[in-house]
Order: sequence, then C-alpha cells, then structure tokens
Amino acid sequence: MLLSTRSKSLWGAFVIIGIGLGVSLSLFYSNQMVNGVHSTNFMGKQIGATECLRWAMESCGSTDDEALDRFQRERYHLVLNQVNSIKANSIGRARKILLDCGGNIASTVELFLETYPGGHEFLVHSFEMDASLAPYYAPYPDVILHNPVAVSNKDGSKVSYLETTWFPERGLRKKKDWMMGGGTLFAYEDEKNDTVTGGARNLARHIQVKSIDFSSWISKNINKEDYVIFKLDVEGAEYDILQKMVEDGTFQLIDKFYGECHFWHPTGWTASKRQELLKKIKTIGFTQTYWAGEERTYADFDALHPSQVPYDAPGSRGQVLTGCPPSPSGKLSVSIILQVGMNLKSANKLVATLQAHPTKVPMTLFVYGDFAETHPDVVKKWATRFTIGIRENQPYSNGIFEMLNINMTRQSVVSSEMRLNEVGLRVYYYLPVTVQERIKTVAENRNLRIIVPTVTFPPKDQTLTWENYYQHHDVARVPKALRLIDSELKKTGGILCLDSNNPDSVMISVFLLDYLVKKSQYQLTGLENCFSD
Repeated sequence: MLLSTRSKSLWGAFVIIGIGLGVSLSLFYSNQMVNGVHSTNFMGKQIGATECLRWAMESCGSTDDEALDRFQRERYHLVLNQVNSIKANSIGRARKILLDCGGNIASTVELFLETYPGGHEFLVHSFEMDASLAPYYAPYPDVILHNPVAVSNKDGSKVSYLETTWFPERGLRKKKDWMMGGGTLFAYEDEKNDTVTGGARNLARHIQVKSIDFSSWISKNINKEDYVIFKLDVEGAEYDILQKMVEDGTFQLIDKFYGECHFWHPTGWTASKRQELLKKIKTIGFTQTYWAGEERTYADFDALHPSQVPYDAPGSRGQVLTGCPPSPSGKLSVSIILQVGMNLKSANKLVATLQAHPTKVPMTLFVYGDFAETHPDVVKKWATRFTIGIRENQPYSNGIFEMLNINMTRQSVVSSEMRLNEVGLRVYYYLPVTVQERIKTVAENRNLRIIVPTVTFPPKDQTLTWENYYQHHDVARVPKALRLIDSELKKTGGILCLDSNNPDSVMISVFLLDYLVKKSQYQLTGLENCFSD
C-alpha cells in the first residue's frame, strides 16, 4: 500500500519513538554484557533489546530489517561503552570471575554455582557459539552470556559446525544414540560437504558466527587484581587460543586453568606441537585441571571440599544408623526426626506445632539444600531449637535419585552441605531417600552419618488405603495413626520419622507427643544418643 507524505512522516515518527523506547528499555534493564545476546524481564515477559524494538515497530505495522540492524549496532556500542565504564570503575578492586568458554547447555554454570567453593561470589562470563542453546541460561540471570560467539585467536567471523536438531531417524553411532549439544569450528571434509546429515557427528548446521580474539578480550576486560578461573572446552579451538595467550602474556591475568584438550579434531595441530604448547604453558606455571560439566565433575572436586564435620560428632564416618539402643534403665529409646519438604507453609505448620509443645522433646530436622538456600532465615531460626541434618539438594521423583551416577549423587550431597554451611550450620547427619553402596560411598567420603528411620509415618511398607484410613474424618484418623506408629515402635523402639509433606503429621503431632511423654514406656532422646560408643 502506498503511503502519503504525511503518513510516511507519522510512520517515521513512530519508528523513532520505537527505537528510543527499545534503547531506553535496553539500557534501563540491561546487565553488563559484551559480544553477546541479552534478555531481560519486562512486564512479566522475557524479552531482549531486539524484541523491544521489533515489538515497537510491529505496533506501527513495520519490520524494517535495516532499522533493526542499525539499532543492534548502536546498542552494541552503547553496552560496550557501559562495560568499559564498569571496568574502569573496578580498577584496583579485586573481583572473582569465571570465564566459561564452551558453555554448552550451562552445565559448567550449574556445577560451578552449585558446588564450587564461593561460586555465588563470582561474576560469570559464559561463551557459547550455538544460539539454540541460549534458553538453558535463562535460569541464571546473573550470568553474562556471550552467544552466539566463538572464542578464537582472531576477531572476525567463522563457520561453526553444529549438531542437527534431533529427530527419530537422526544418525546413530554404532547403532546407539550419540550425545546432543555438540559443535566445533573444525570439521572434516565430509562433514563440511553434508548439510543434511552432517556426517558421523551429525554436524548438519553450518552457521557463520562472530569470533573473538579471546586473549585480547581478557586483556581488555580483566584487571590484574581480579581472581580469575578460566575454563576452556571448545572442541579443538583451544590450541590456537592457548598459543595466542602464551604469546600475549595473558596467562598472567589467570589464576586457575580448567578444561579439556581435544586431539581428534582436524585442527592442523600435530601431537608434537600440542605437547610443545602444553610444556610452554607449564613453564609459566599452569597445568590444565580436568573439568567436565556434563559429567558433573572436576579433578580437584574432593580436594576443594574437605569435610566440615567436627571431629567430636557422634558416630563414625559413613556409619548407617538404623535404630536406637535401649536406655540404661532398659526402656526402649525413641528419637524423633522430621523430613522437611520444599513447601514452606506445610513445613512451618509442623515445626511450629512441635516447637510449641511444652515438653521440648529433642528432635532432628532434615532439610533439602534448596530449602536452606531459599529460606535461610527459617532454617537458622529452627537451628536454635532443633538439630539440623541434610537431605539431598532437591526432591527427586520417586526412584530417580537411586539411579543417578556417583558424580550426580556427590554433587547433590555436597551442594546440600554447602547450602547449610552458608547459613552457618555444620551438618553431620544425612537422611537419604534410600541406602545403596553408591550413596554410602559418598557419605563416607563426606564424613557423614547416614540415618535410616525405624518407623515412618506415613509408613513405607504398609499402604494406607481409603478403606482402612482415609475415609475417616480428621480426628477419627488420629487414633488409627497413633496405633499404627505404636505397633511398630513397641518392637524395638528406634528412630521415628514424620513427613512435613503429609498434612496428617501436623494433625497427630500433639497427640503423639502427649502419648510418648505422658503414657508410653519409651525413653525419648536426641539422635546423638542413638550412636553406640
């Protein structure tokens, strides 16, 4: 449709307003970022600066790509100036920085933030050249994502060879599915010539991406005072990058060097040249420490996580406590523990009710690491009255945690320990979802004591049905629950576990304590007294 001169003028004014709005929103909500794509939250929707402009222009009925490109260039320079200003203002003040080169599906970001000592204190720059992987960084708004950007030894652009989108007929390796999320700057000729299957590695997406001289980037963005961890896992590009860093002397700005070296890509680097380069790096004081985010591990994981369990903690490392011995007088002993779920409201109801009971019975509360991170003040308050132990870092669907490999098990347990340590608590009791050799190994290495309840409510080995329990109203269920618990406790006493996720735990709690304190023959005791000398 042809526009009149007046209409064109009005349209132009709307576009200018749209550009101004996009720039304003970009600068107002922007995180510090260079060479990357930024997204932010505006009016409840996750949007980027480009989307801001496109939204404004589409409101005027236009998708002017030239204006869009111009805006992106202008925004890049504005944000670059902003970062340079921040860098200038930070000179003389030490920062902790992680340079995550080869970010992939944010596996390093997750592993670092969950388990690396002081990880939450670091400014994280993550570089990833596959734009389709950017959504994996959405849960980490404080991470500065440079995407799509390829780290290299030169500024410019390069062809990135990326895996094709998965589909059922996707190529197999030795009749087995291969991993997803791969990409490289170094492809074999058959892979370069095949944009349908992408050859043996399924590298069917060939996309031109911006490349940066990473050694130069370090020089421009890192101060001598900064403490910098450098992780490099870039599928063959590492040799050119490291050579340039040696030549430029930028290793002097690095404090710790993690990553992987890949010898199978067609990089042009011979085995002797690779070894010579690594020797040069070693002579200037650096040896690459193995890091594999997708495997949930780094070579010095255990060295960086010494046990925080005090030497005089009850029991012994890795001990599995399944009961409580009788008291000196011969009474059956009972120790009460609570497994706290992620729901704060239900957890608070149960804990507050038990805390208000006048007898002040000793109890141990087991919390997830994520619960302690989300509600640190609540956990600290509970710790003034109760002993605190750990569960895993988060709830897992039924049967899942038992099947995780040992690295994932270790990450879960260590992450939970760290979250409790961060609120000022040293923990030594661990209530796992189940007990297996893998879990016992992790607990022993962490110097933890494993707690296995003798009696649980609701019971694990006896199903409560509609017919025998749930058809009855609240107070009618109380005696049934108490009778069930007592019938199990009277056998040997032991460790009684209540679950905050079950609303009946609150309902029976006061009646249960009244019975145990006033009428039963049990000796109520703290968990520490259940360990034999």
